[in-house]
Amino acid sequence: MSSRRSLTTLGLPSNIFKRLVQQGYTTLEDLKNVTPEALEKDFGFPHDTALNLIDRCRNPVRSLRALTQPVARLVEGEVRLLTRCPTLDKFLDGGLPHGHVLEVSGPPGSPKELLSINILASALERNDEVIFIDCQNTSSPSLLNQKLAMILSSSTDWRRFVHYGRLHTLADLLLFLNRLSSFLQSHPKIALVVIGSISSPFQSTHLSVQQRKGHLELVKQAFSRVTALHGLAVVTTCQMATKMVNPDGSYGSFDSGAKGIMVPQLGSAYLPSGKSYQVILAPDGLDSGFVSKDSIIKR
Repeated sequence: MSSRRSLTTLGLPSNIFKRLVQQGYTTLEDLKNVTPEALEKDFGFPHDTALNLIDRCRNPVRSLRALTQPVARLVEGEVRLLTRCPTLDKFLDGGLPHGHVLEVSGPPGSPKELLSINILASALERNDEVIFIDCQNTSSPSLLNQKLAMILSSSTDWRRFVHYGRLHTLADLLLFLNRLSSFLQSHPKIALVVIGSISSPFQSTHLSVQQRKGHLELVKQAFSRVTALHGLAVVTTCQMATKMVNPDGSYGSFDSGAKGIMVPQLGSAYLPSGKSYQVILAPDGLDSGFVSKDSIIKR
């Protein structure tokens, strides 16, 4: 395989490809002696993105799989998945772009699952395949059927396009994420992964602070890998936890006069930097809610 081969044959996300070309990198030869550390420093690429890029250059045959994807999947900004929440879609410039992660959290009663199903429907309308993982029995196939029937045309058989599974333990979740990239190589039509109640497996397992941090880092690495290499969009729903905060903003307790605020249970440690969004929904009825601009954060 010639090292003079163009970088266009690697199927890189267009934002990464454009930045490389702007700096004079156009062939595999140009990146032959470049290290991941140099890419991080010079381009500000996340660590996992830099590693994946160098791996593609050194193993170009494996990257040919990207050429079997629809052209739109390789052009950032051309494909966006509507959330059907006007405020959120406006913030996202028209919907969730491929290659990004969206966490949807909220207190009990907020329509977290409904929003994730809305995004699922947007992918199905494009005839994309989707992986849908339920970690807490909150989105059964019957519920998906009921909600999707209200959104999609009657002729759409969603079961043909959705890979549905239940993962209730942290070990199962981490194993799934570890094998996800390999699974995607044999299923190139998958464009979206939805993980409902991703915080639940962390609740059901007793973890030390260090163990929890390590497991969240594994999730982050997996998300970084599939968004960078496969151009996937990832949606998670997350429960909330109460944090005690002092008037000066530091964490406190009832004894220190702190007040309780609700925050996403997993924080932002598992979300890849530069390509993630967090949104908090508030309930507004039995099956509805609302979101304000202040409750949407880009990470």
